[in-house]
Amino acid sequence: MLKKRIRISKNSLIFIIVFVIVLIAYFGSSLSKVRNINVKGVNDLGAQQVIDATKIDDNSTLFNVLLHHKSISEKTEKKLPSIKSISFRTHNLRDLTINVQERPTLGFISKNGGYYRIIDNGRILKQKMSSPIGNYPTYSGFSKSRLKQMSNIYANLPSNVKTNVSEFYNAPTKLNPYRIKIDMNDGNKVVADMRTVKSKLKYYPGMAAQMKKKGVIDLEIGAYSYPFKGKK
Repeated sequence: MLKKRIRISKNSLIFIIVFVIVLIAYFGSSLSKVRNINVKGVNDLGAQQVIDATKIDDNSTLFNVLLHHKSISEKTEKKLPSIKSISFRTHNLRDLTINVQERPTLGFISKNGGYYRIIDNGRILKQKMSSPIGNYPTYSGFSKSRLKQMSNIYANLPSNVKTNVSEFYNAPTKLNPYRIKIDMNDGNKVVADMRTVKSKLKYYPGMAAQMKKKGVIDLEIGAYSYPFKGKK
C-alpha cells in the first residue's frame, strides 16, 4: 500500500514537471504570440484604430493580454472615449477576438475648421475630422446645454425620421427662444420648437408624402406645410 502511494506521488510529480516544462516551452516560443486579431462590434470606429489603441501586435503573448486585460481595456477606453466597453476572447491558442461596444454617435458639430463627433449625453470628442462620417446630422448654433438637449432628442427619434435628418440649427426668436430649424435629406425644411419637436417629428413622413412640392413643414405651433417661395 505504501509503495503504491509512493508510485502515485512519483507519477504526479513527473506529470507536474512535464507540464511545467511544456508550459515554459510554449510561452518561450512563437506559438504563444498572437497570430490573428479579429475586432467585432465596431461601427463608426475602425478595426485597426481599436487594435492600435490596445497596443496589441504580433509580438504580444495571449497570456500577457489575458493577464492584463483590465488595464488594457481601461487604457483603450481612455484613448477612444467612444468605446463603452471592450473585452477579449482567445481561440485556437493563438487567435484573439476583441469585442467592442461603442457609444452611439449622435452627430457632429463644426468648429475650428473641422468636425467633432457628438456621443451620448452631448459629449464632444476631441478627435478632429475633416468631414462627418456616416449618416448623422450636424448641429449649428447650439450652446453646450442646448446641444446636449438636442442630441438627446435626436437619439430618441423614430429611425425613419433620424435617417432623414441632415442638420439642426438653433434659430431662436424673441417670441420663441426654443425655435429650431431642421434640414432634411429629402430636400424639405422643418421649423419646430425644441420642447415639442420629439413628439411632432413622428408625423413628418406622412406630411412629407402628401407634399406635391419641396417646401417647409412648420411644427412650431401647429402642423402645416407650404412650398418654397419661387419654386414651381
